[in-house]
Amino acid sequence: MVRIVTVVRVTFLVIFLCTSLVISWTSVIALIALLGSLFGLKDNIQNRKDTAFDSKKNLLKGKPKTELEDVSPEVLQKIQKDVYDLVTYDAENTDSVLDFEVIKQNTECVFAKRAKVWGSPSWRDELTLEENVYRSVPTFLKFVNLCPVLGLDGFVYRLPGGKFGTDVQTFGQAVRRTLTVLSNHDPRGQHCMDQTYIGQKGWVFEFNGVTCFITTFAPFYPENSSRYGFESNDCYIFLQPEVSFAQHDLGPDSPHTNWIDPKTMRDRIRVAYANSGREYLIRDTVYYPMSHDVVKPIGRDDEIVKWWIKDDDKNWSRT
Repeated sequence: MVRIVTVVRVTFLVIFLCTSLVISWTSVIALIALLGSLFGLKDNIQNRKDTAFDSKKNLLKGKPKTELEDVSPEVLQKIQKDVYDLVTYDAENTDSVLDFEVIKQNTECVFAKRAKVWGSPSWRDELTLEENVYRSVPTFLKFVNLCPVLGLDGFVYRLPGGKFGTDVQTFGQAVRRTLTVLSNHDPRGQHCMDQTYIGQKGWVFEFNGVTCFITTFAPFYPENSSRYGFESNDCYIFLQPEVSFAQHDLGPDSPHTNWIDPKTMRDRIRVAYANSGREYLIRDTVYYPMSHDVVKPIGRDDEIVKWWIKDDDKNWSRT
């Protein structure tokens, strides 16, 4: 812009010098144009300087009077999406889901192969078990809210077998700790892991009003166990919403099994496990503590694993 102004001024000066030798209307007009370029353009530049100076003023000075309810729905929705994207993740394609596939495809459960499963995020060794599980809480809440709508069948947690899969007692404590983190952050405040009757009939794991059946797998279970991990080196905690059983039309539980001519889906599952050499205990009643089947003993007839009782003799702060 400065170059243009200079060119204009020089042009008018040259015209004035060329016409000023003889006084004429042309020389007068040239003089007026020259003076205009000297003073008129100078004022415009000064105005621009003043404007530039004004733009540097603190336009944000003074606290706004807007309240939260005055913020537009569009702005709030954008903020909520940003927060949602920050704390959740793609739960269908995590390491836990991909690694659980070997169990999912080989287990005798008749609808497992087509099951829709979400899972915990990749394990971070620098974090404790509690910190790792805590990272999944927002996505687990998303899961329990969407499972009836999307037909989701389960949420799987993968724990490193080298740390938590050495024996059934160590694994049982890891299961307790995992479920306790979820229980502590239950939006409805039921905190099912704080109940005093976990080892009795009537207890069920519940999160945000959704009850879940829990199945676990670990590398120490032998091939003849229904919790056999099919050579996987890690441990898995599988939480299946009970609504999933209804959607698969599993039918009510029963102590009776038609082994010769299975009629129901439950019959077919039991027969399939038995035929594979992994028959599991079927009680003579349907009224028994659900917690007794969360972490099964290594042998079918071994003593119940009381995983819900905290082992105070071990220090878990660094694992």
